[in-house]
Amino acid sequence: MSQIDPLDRRALGILSSAMNKQLGVSNLVSREVDRAYRSGEIKDVTRAGLLFATLPRWQKVEVQREAHDKAYLSLKRADKNSERDWRSISSGNQRKYLDEGLPGQLPSFLIDRDI
Repeated sequence: MSQIDPLDRRALGILSSAMNKQLGVSNLVSREVDRAYRSGEIKDVTRAGLLFATLPRWQKVEVQREAHDKAYLSLKRADKNSERDWRSISSGNQRKYLDEGLPGQLPSFLIDRDI
């Protein structure tokens, strides 16, 4: 079977965690996103994307906020090491530094086609 891009798979993991927190683990869409993350197959990602599109806009926004926060936290955790990070000394540079590590666009299955 065809596998998805590793970056999309990481994004699916973050999305799955955020959806479980916002919608609950018993929610159909949450389960399908989790299945797509675990299998990594394109057919599961397509199904999860179609089901995600059926969510009301306010739920999509809540999930997006939670996923965005989780992405920043995972990026900050990955950056922790013993050397001094001089780029993060000033608060103005901190936000810019975090934004550089995240992908510039949403994974293709999350793009809202209604707009």
